[in-house]
This record gives sequence, structure tokens and C-alpha cells, in this order.
Amino acid sequence: MSQVKEAGEYRPRVSAVIPNWHRKNDLREALLAIKAQTYPVEEIIVVDNNSQDGTREMIEEEFPEVMFIQSPHNIVIQALNIGAKTASGDIILHQDNDGVLAPDAVERMVKVFASDPRIAVVHSKNLYYDTGEVFDPMRWFTAEEHASEGVFDVPSFHGNGAMIRRDVLEEIDYIEPEIQLYQFERNISAKAIDRGYRIVYHPGSVIRHKISREVRNPGHRLYITMTGGWWYLARFYPVGKALEKSLYYLVFFVLYSIKHHTWRDFFRGILDTLLGLPQVLRGRRVVSRETVRKLESKPYETSMILYGSWDTVKKWLASKREKGATR
Repeated sequence: MSQVKEAGEYRPRVSAVIPNWHRKNDLREALLAIKAQTYPVEEIIVVDNNSQDGTREMIEEEFPEVMFIQSPHNIVIQALNIGAKTASGDIILHQDNDGVLAPDAVERMVKVFASDPRIAVVHSKNLYYDTGEVFDPMRWFTAEEHASEGVFDVPSFHGNGAMIRRDVLEEIDYIEPEIQLYQFERNISAKAIDRGYRIVYHPGSVIRHKISREVRNPGHRLYITMTGGWWYLARFYPVGKALEKSLYYLVFFVLYSIKHHTWRDFFRGILDTLLGLPQVLRGRRVVSRETVRKLESKPYETSMILYGSWDTVKKWLASKREKGATR
């Protein structure tokens, strides 16, 4: 852990990029929180996937200064590419449309960037909106670490409430088009870390997230995690390590399918992973052994591989063991 230094004269221009689809009221609250920041966010870009709930009209009436971009693409994944290529800021603030930043979140993250020019990404502590508890996939840190004002090097980041240097995004050539949901953060991290940059977590910066603890649409989540996870390994990892990790992932996917009865999506995920491999391998860029070591420096996958679902799997396995012991 390192400490945050004062920003001094470092005054980067910050642009916010928010993907949106049919979440008008949540988006309004997110925009109000950005406008209330103690450090100015000088440009706000909403990348919308053709919402029909009055989002455009709400922005035009209540936030005329916000840039509204309508995109036919899968905006959750590609909004960062679209927004960053449009933005004029030095640093891109990326957040979900159901995230609500604490008033000093941006100011705190700017100070972290000022402390080390090698920092490419700073991400915030995500709390459940309703309870204020720490978001499940971030629980590899201790309660003391979550409560600290320090900076922790991490192998990847959570995209809700993250700030990313735009010049680094340009250097790593943004996000590949085949990257799946929940995987773009790992993609950015692997390429940035391999170039000597740091990905850091600053728990002093806080965002509240309106996300359910329950697994929604478990089959779809399994599918995108399988394809995205295996393509990530095929693109970046040495062959031996990629095969080893692929088997490790397979164990999780099987356990998940047993728990959630998602076998149709399981086999579809295997088939589509294989069909998509040629395109992924054409862009293969193997990272160094040192980068692999850093990417595996914390138990990231056991927390994030199924976006918090590993806790569910562990509880289910524990209940099975308890039932077996009582027989």
C-alpha cells in the first residue's frame, strides 16, 4: 500500500463517459452526482443504446450541457471506446448509469494520479446502494484496507467509478471489439500492466452502486464469462499458462452450471469460444511472465469470474457438505 500525496498543480481535464439503456431515473441521479463533484468534471458524455424511455428528452431538458451519443453497438462494452475517442479530457471517468459518486470521489482520484505518473487507472470502492456494504467482488481486501486512505496495486479494476488516462487508452489501442461484458477491465489492465503502468484501488473514493446481490439471468452471465474469460487467456497468456487457467476456469463453470442449471449456456459457451478463437488469436499479444505474476497477485478470479457468484457456489457446496455429514 502507498499513501496519497497532494495533487499540487496537477489539474487534468476530466471527461465522464456513461453507458445507458432504459435507466432514465438512475441516469439522472448519476448525472447530478457528477455535477456535484468538488473537482470539476468539465465534459459529460452519455452513450445510449437507443433507449425509448425518454432518456434523450430528459437530458435535453435537464442537462443540456451533456453530450448525448446514440449508438447501435453493445454500449456497455464499447461505450468507453466511443466516449474516449470523442472526449477532450486528459482522464476519463467511467461509470455505470446506476452508480452514484460521493461528492469528493473525483478529487480523491485525481490526487492519486498526481502521486505517480505510472498510474493508468484508479478505481473506487463500490458500495451497495441500499445497504452501504462493500460490493461482493471487491472483498479480497480486509475491512481495515477498505477503510484506509491508501492506494493498493490490483490486477484489474471495477469499471463503475474508475478513472482512466486517455493517453494510456490510446497507447493500448482501446478495447478489442470481441471483448465480452465484465471483461473489458481485465483487457485494459493486462495491456497497461505489460507496458509498466499501475492499476490501483483507492478506497477513499466511493461510489454507491444500485446492483442486486442476486444473480440475474445466470445463463447469460455464464455464457459471456466463459467466452470472454477464455478469449482473454488466448489473447494474452503464454500457451502453457493459458491451458492451465482454462482448466481452472472450467471447474468454476461446471460448478456454476450445477448450481444454476445452465447447461445449455455452458455448452453454447464452449462452442462459441472455439468458433471465436481464430479472430482472437489473430490479435494475440502475449504478455511477459512478470505481467502474468502481477495479474494473478490477488484472488481476482475467485471474486469476479462470475461477478460475485463464487460466494453463492461456496455456500451451496458448504450446504451439500453439511447435508452429507448429517446422513
